[in-house]
Amino acid sequence: MRRIVLDIEFHGKGFYGWQRQGPDRSVQATVEAAVADLVGHVVSVQSSGRTDRGVHALAMPAHVDVDTRLEVRELMPALNHRLMHDVAVRRVRGVDPRFHARFDAVSKLYRYTLLRHRARSPLMGDRAHQVPRELDVAAMQQAADLLAGSHDFASFQTNPQRDEPPENLPDTTADTVGPAAIQHGDFTPPPWRKPRPQGTIRNVSSVQLIEQGDLLLIDVRGDGFLRGMVRALAGTLVEVGLGKQPIEWVRDLIEVKDRKAAGANLPPHGLTLVGVEYPPEPFAGFDSTDDLAVH
Repeated sequence: MRRIVLDIEFHGKGFYGWQRQGPDRSVQATVEAAVADLVGHVVSVQSSGRTDRGVHALAMPAHVDVDTRLEVRELMPALNHRLMHDVAVRRVRGVDPRFHARFDAVSKLYRYTLLRHRARSPLMGDRAHQVPRELDVAAMQQAADLLAGSHDFASFQTNPQRDEPPENLPDTTADTVGPAAIQHGDFTPPPWRKPRPQGTIRNVSSVQLIEQGDLLLIDVRGDGFLRGMVRALAGTLVEVGLGKQPIEWVRDLIEVKDRKAAGANLPPHGLTLVGVEYPPEPFAGFDSTDDLAVH
């Protein structure tokens, strides 16, 4: 048994989010079925986080424990042969058995895409949220700069009860420390693992607005995000861009800690998980499909 990491790209339109949803189609269940069919045993694919229904991903890292003689370079084409057109494995990496895709993430980059045009776009309609009015991008960037740093983002959290951990959850399981650690009785957290953010306090390292023709990209990078946080941040910045709220309003929202005071969540189809960063230590010495890219 060994642990590998899959970087998964998917178009969120055909899924009810990442997490298993009973009979409803989810990314997690879809990938688990493909891996299980390939390796011949039941698997549990654990991602760096959960995305809601309709949200996309360019590279959602997820780890899984497999018992197979197939090499890393053989796994990617074999899995993609078993997956449908709207989901694919873009990279496979071997990793230390103590690695966890969620607990070891140090930074995530989300992108919210706005379409600034009065006419709808058949190509971007399910990838961008249309705003058919002029936006003051300079004001939006000034407001976005106020979001950078370590703050209490309670005003931007959706349905916080969903993210509360279940009671009596064990501190150490095979999924959190890896099967090799359980086998050898080693429950010590790996040296690269950093403490996770607590409560509703998060560190947002940057919020950058990028203009690409009719598109306006809102790139938000941070150490972690509350449920609905990026969509709420984007909705709040649009309020500023439309001139409905002043720039300083964003600072007030951080202080008030009231979800009802902030802008509305923009639709999920405009949101994409671009990527997740990890420390290099758990990947050192393991094979990767990085060298298979065509240049």
